Amino acid sequence: MFCLIGSTCLTLAVSLSCYTVWMKAKRARLQDSSYNISVLIQTGPEKEALKTAYLAELLGLSVDKNVNLAVFDLDVAKQRLNASPLISSAEVRKIFPNILYIDYSVRKPVSWLGDYQNIALDQEGYLFPVYPFFSPKELPVIYLGLPPFGADQDSLGRKGGLWQTPLQNRYLYLAFEILQFLEGSLWKEGFRIQRIDVSNAFAPSLGQREIVLFTEEELSVVREGKSLRFLFPKILRLSPKEYAQQMNNFFALQKNMKEDYLKQLSSADELPSFERFAPRIIDLRIPHLAFVENQS
Repeated sequence: MFCLIGSTCLTLAVSLSCYTVWMKAKRARLQDSSYNISVLIQTGPEKEALKTAYLAELLGLSVDKNVNLAVFDLDVAKQRLNASPLISSAEVRKIFPNILYIDYSVRKPVSWLGDYQNIALDQEGYLFPVYPFFSPKELPVIYLGLPPFGADQDSLGRKGGLWQTPLQNRYLYLAFEILQFLEGSLWKEGFRIQRIDVSNAFAPSLGQREIVLFTEEELSVVREGKSLRFLFPKILRLSPKEYAQQMNNFFALQKNMKEDYLKQLSSADELPSFERFAPRIIDLRIPHLAFVENQS
C-alpha cells in the first residue's frame, strides 16, 4: 500500500511538473514574436493557382495582424479554404516556428455558364467565378435557362445557382452529354462550339423543344504567299432526342459545304486577310431534311 501511494504521488508530481513546464513553454511561445505566422507556402497540382494574398485573406491573416502559429486553428482554416467556390479541396498544416503550409486544388472549368456573368462550371457542376482569379478561358458557353442566382425552383425544375452546391438537373446533364459527344467527334477539325443552349430542351410543348448550337468553322487559304483566314458561323437547331444522329448528318453536310466554301474563295479575284461571314441557320430537326437560312 505504501509503495502504491508513493508511486501515485510520484506520478502525480512528475505529471504536474511536466504540465508546468509545458504551460511555461506555451506561454513563452505565445509571447515570442518569432512564432507569429510570417510565411505561407502553397502547393498543389498547379503552381500558385491562386494568389497567396487571396489565401491569406480567406484565413484572416494580414501583415498588420499578428497570429501566433501555436494557437492557430487548423480545422477552422481548412473549413475557410474549402468554403471558397474556387477551391475543390484543401489541407493545412503547421511548420514551426512561423510557416503555414497549404496544399489545395482549384476547380477546373469545362464551360462558361451563360445564365450568369463571369461564372464557369467544372465537371461536377460546381459554379465558380473566373475573373479576377483566373485568366479568361476560351470555352463553350452553356445556357440552361436558370432562374436568378439563388432563386427557388421554377416550374420546369430548375433552381438558381449557388456556391458550393453543384447543379443537378436534366438540362445540365444534357448539355454535358452534348459537349462530350462533340469533343469525341472525328469530324470536328476546324469546328468550334461557341454555345450550347438547352433552355427549351424540355419545354412543355413538343414543337418548342430544341437544342440550339452556335458554332464556328475556320478555313485558311494561301494566296500569293499570304495566309488568309475566314470564319463561317452556323446556328444549328436539333431535336433533344435525336441530336446525335442529326449532328452526324450535319457533319456529312458540312464536308460538302466546306468544299463549296473553298471553291468560292479560290475563284474570287480579291480576298481580305480576314473576314467573318454572316451566320447560317441550319434546322436539322426533321428527319432526312436540312433547312438552311442565311442571316443578313
